[in-house]
Amino acid sequence: MTYIEYGRTLTAMRYSTEHKAENHKNILSVAARTFRERGADSSGIGTVMKEVGLTKGGFYRHFESKDDLFVEAVARAFEEMGNGTAEAVKSAPQGQALRIIIERYLSMRHVNSPGSGCVLSALGPELARKPLAVRKRIESLLDAYRERLLPFIPGRTREEKLVKCRLLFSSMAGVLMMARMTPDPQKREQRLMEARSFFIKCFAEE
Repeated sequence: MTYIEYGRTLTAMRYSTEHKAENHKNILSVAARTFRERGADSSGIGTVMKEVGLTKGGFYRHFESKDDLFVEAVARAFEEMGNGTAEAVKSAPQGQALRIIIERYLSMRHVNSPGSGCVLSALGPELARKPLAVRKRIESLLDAYRERLLPFIPGRTREEKLVKCRLLFSSMAGVLMMARMTPDPQKREQRLMEARSFFIKCFAEE
């Protein structure tokens, strides 16, 4: 009887751990999407937990604060962005990877899909208003994301590649933000096309 009860206890503990991990994963997935779609300030803890199907009270079994959730959600977004980029350039012709990245980033599909797109263009102003400790954590995530992009950036030295990477992606994030603000679809597409042409000429045709 003792053995059976012990086995049941282990099974229950394993289920509880796996269940908690799955819930944590789901919370992050929803937060990463809803924060980019609606803004983190507009998407409260209750909103995220309700969409996952959990109570607001259960939030603190997974995160110490909303800032912790915010940082982890941004980390998830960077991971998704990096994976999407890697997949997009997997079969790119020699020397064409950066062109494909620029065209993919400055596309109407990206403009219309903030929830699965660039976290910088979706949350830039909110990121800038976060406390210093949070911004430092975000900067570390951004540095790691840039490392994934460096192989596709032209340059003779690592520092030259980093400078170009920072300039290119911060500039493209600004273009994307402005495109989303533009109500006229034709003007939006025109601005994206102009930006694609400019960035490809400046960065991808060296």
